[in-house]
Amino acid sequence: MKKSLIVIGSLILLLLTACISEEKKEETVDSESTSETVEDYSLDIQIAGGTYGSEYFAVVAGGASNKILIFDAKYRKLVTAIDTGGPKLERTIPEYYPNLHDVHAMTFTNDFSMFFTVNWFDYEEPSYVLAYDTKTLKEIWRTPVGKGGHHAALSPDEKYLYVANDRSGTISIVDIELQIEVDTLHVGEGADYITPAMYWDGIVIDTPYLFATVNTESKVVVFDWKTNEIVKEIIVGETEGKVHGVNLTPDGKTVWVAVGGDNTIVVIDVETLEITDRIQLKNRPIHISFNPDGKFGYVTTGGHQIFKVDTMTHDVVWNQTGTIIPAHMAVSPDGKELWTLNHGLSTERYPYLIGGRPVSGVQIWDTETGALLAEMPSEGPPHEIQFIPYHAFGLQQVQDDSVTVTAEGLYQSACSSCHGGNLEGGGGPSLENLSEKMTVDDISEIILKGSGMMPDGLVDDQEAHLIAEWLLNNGIDSDVHSH
Repeated sequence: MKKSLIVIGSLILLLLTACISEEKKEETVDSESTSETVEDYSLDIQIAGGTYGSEYFAVVAGGASNKILIFDAKYRKLVTAIDTGGPKLERTIPEYYPNLHDVHAMTFTNDFSMFFTVNWFDYEEPSYVLAYDTKTLKEIWRTPVGKGGHHAALSPDEKYLYVANDRSGTISIVDIELQIEVDTLHVGEGADYITPAMYWDGIVIDTPYLFATVNTESKVVVFDWKTNEIVKEIIVGETEGKVHGVNLTPDGKTVWVAVGGDNTIVVIDVETLEITDRIQLKNRPIHISFNPDGKFGYVTTGGHQIFKVDTMTHDVVWNQTGTIIPAHMAVSPDGKELWTLNHGLSTERYPYLIGGRPVSGVQIWDTETGALLAEMPSEGPPHEIQFIPYHAFGLQQVQDDSVTVTAEGLYQSACSSCHGGNLEGGGGPSLENLSEKMTVDDISEIILKGSGMMPDGLVDDQEAHLIAEWLLNNGIDSDVHSH
């Protein structure tokens, strides 16, 4: 009996040991599986710079690069750039600001279908407003305005684009539909910055007026955007010059003005158009941005300083030091990130010159803590910035069994990078007017088998035939294809 109990006990012990071993084995498998998942996730986070940003594009006026820079705000990477063109004349008057080929303005329509910048190509000629189509990134039109075109803003009804002309002392009023300057406001030499009518997601700021700074006279010019008439001029500084950034709070009730000569932010009540407060700073303020909820303002100043300020109490919440002149800036639409556009980055991290200049770029700050989240070198120095939702530029369609796609969609996905979005050609030949030269079968065979540098296997047989028909029809969809 005693021997039987010992045998039974041994069997139970073996079974328990086996169960424990199996559990450990399962834990090991789960652990390995979890480890793989974490590793994949970690790689994605690493690509984004440690944490994800918001699912927007950040479109930046590239300053002296003569380009418009487009960043993916989620992964914090420069994805493309647009050269604004124009004659490449030598800069010979360094004290002019803005100078030649200095892309400052970045202004989008409220539906994000079109955007504008301003550039000055020749000292003896006017500067130009350049209008672009957001989907194609192609220039739609350009029109001359005053000399030294600097910043710009749309009227809330999007009928007019206003351009501050630093060297002409004027604000040009450009009719968007007519695509020409239709009137001019004479405001004084050094016309500089104009309050935007929209910051994020197409929500228009409720304001009867727009406000423009005039640097040399230390004043703010207030004009009625419905009548395009100046209603008041407000002297904001005791020292001539150095009045720069000016912005409306998101609720449209107050205006903050960066008065560099006096090291102050002047606060103006929009209803009364009277100065209600002055926020004293140690260094010269440059630009101002706000959180989407309007509870906090951000101010960049001389000494490479960045301040977060409570808009009700005017107390400083935090203060950080950026790299060389973190001037222009913007808060992401979710309110979590502050992007500063720096004239230069750390010379320790980038101890070299590119084209004879230090490296400039973007720094991204956590709005809650002030911690530096990421940094992106770029051409520049960069200037104004606007956040744009992904869909404004167009989203790639992920195909599955339930997706129906058009011939144009197939072409844009498989062919446009070489042959152009409008069949105009690029790295590959133009595909316009193919019906005069080829048949559907001819085109289908080339699409399937490739030709020269063109690879094969880009699409399947049915898709190739659909694209071929579409090309013979000069890019007009006549059918759809379901997977």
